[in-house]
Amino acid sequence: MMMTNSSKTEKWIPLQIIAGECSLSSIEYNATDLVVELDSFREERTIKITFSDVFSYRVTLEHFRWADFVNAPKTSATLIKVENSNFIKWLEDAGEKQLYGSTLNIAHYMLQTTEHIIDVALLRSSSITIDGVELQLNSKNEEK
Repeated sequence: MMMTNSSKTEKWIPLQIIAGECSLSSIEYNATDLVVELDSFREERTIKITFSDVFSYRVTLEHFRWADFVNAPKTSATLIKVENSNFIKWLEDAGEKQLYGSTLNIAHYMLQTTEHIIDVALLRSSSITIDGVELQLNSKNEEK
């Protein structure tokens, strides 16, 4: 089910890969990859997500993103793909075009936890791995 944040024309595509609510356990950036560990309430275990070749990420307490979510339909998905992303537009305006000479093919994924929103920008060709299994992200319904 595709959801639209009508105030900003972003399209949120819930990826029903992680079941139930999670809380942020740890986050680590090694200058290339972002590793996020979530504690799953439903599965009573830790889920490890690795985003490879990250350009940018931000971690925000949920209540500081209230304006982004006030007009958005509620979703219980932990992992969401964001199309027409304001975060990507901000990166482009902040210097991406000047550094690379053109716009890169960057994807935006968002993790919603009980208290945090984690936004991750990476090349569309980069991988996301959950518990050692690489997600297949380039199917026809995932391409821009």
